[in-house]
Amino acid sequence: MRVRFYPSRKRRRRREFRGKWLLLGSGLLLGVCVFGLVRYGVNAWRSARISQTFQEMYESPTEPQTRSGPIIRQYEVVFSKANAESIDPTAPPKVSDWPGNPSMTVSTQLKKLQRQNKDIVGWLSIPEMLAQAVVQRDNTYYLKRDYLGYHNANGALFLEESISLKTRPDTYIIFGHNMKTGDMFGSLRLYEDVGYYRRHAVIDFNALYEDGQYVVFSIADVDTVQGMKHYAPFMQLPGMEEKARADCIQNLQAYSLISSPIAVSPDDQLLLLVTCEGTEESRRVVAARRLRERETEEALSALLQNARKR
Repeated sequence: MRVRFYPSRKRRRRREFRGKWLLLGSGLLLGVCVFGLVRYGVNAWRSARISQTFQEMYESPTEPQTRSGPIIRQYEVVFSKANAESIDPTAPPKVSDWPGNPSMTVSTQLKKLQRQNKDIVGWLSIPEMLAQAVVQRDNTYYLKRDYLGYHNANGALFLEESISLKTRPDTYIIFGHNMKTGDMFGSLRLYEDVGYYRRHAVIDFNALYEDGQYVVFSIADVDTVQGMKHYAPFMQLPGMEEKARADCIQNLQAYSLISSPIAVSPDDQLLLLVTCEGTEESRRVVAARRLRERETEEALSALLQNARKR
């Protein structure tokens, strides 16, 4: 004879109580996940919208073009009344540390963007990859704020705070989040493909007082802690002495995911694009050097066919 066991009313209530709490907890967890996904999507949409607006503003002609041929970059200089009155017309011209722009004028394109945000100090573009403004403040403000200062997980591209633009830097360092959507510096992962690298190795960075083209020579995953296997003190490159600068460049080349035929010397002006990769102690660094005098994109394109995946 089989004896059936029936749980007491007290035990049944206890089970029902646990079941209700489990259901409630699962519902709350699901709600939090849905809220996070919605917020992530809204941030991505807002970031893309602001970037598109800024790009249209930056690329729109500043004045009607009346002739064919290349568009010459236009500059505007803004003087306060006090400065204008203090200018001595008989004084010798002031020497500037910015070659080609001794008066340190700012392009009208950047001036338009600065009316939206005075922190904007440049425009970074890589064909078919990204086109974004670059801001500069402290290194934390734009980690979770967009170009208009609103809180946004995508953040913004920002120039290392210690780099002064009062004189021409020997190295620009720009930071950005590695977003899964590809926004900000999330698209830098495309450089892992050697074919993509060959076609998109030239970067345009128009800074506050100069325009420049740079060619990528390294795509490296670098450790930031001294003593680690792939350590390279890239943050110290601005103002480094020649020997230390040469050693750091050599390390970036040695740790690169792609073997590049692009030659680099300590005298070259550098541009580093930095984002998170892997652990907290590592960074993905896309390192480029400024195109040299009489160096053309066509010649570089032919040379880059010798790039190989490591």
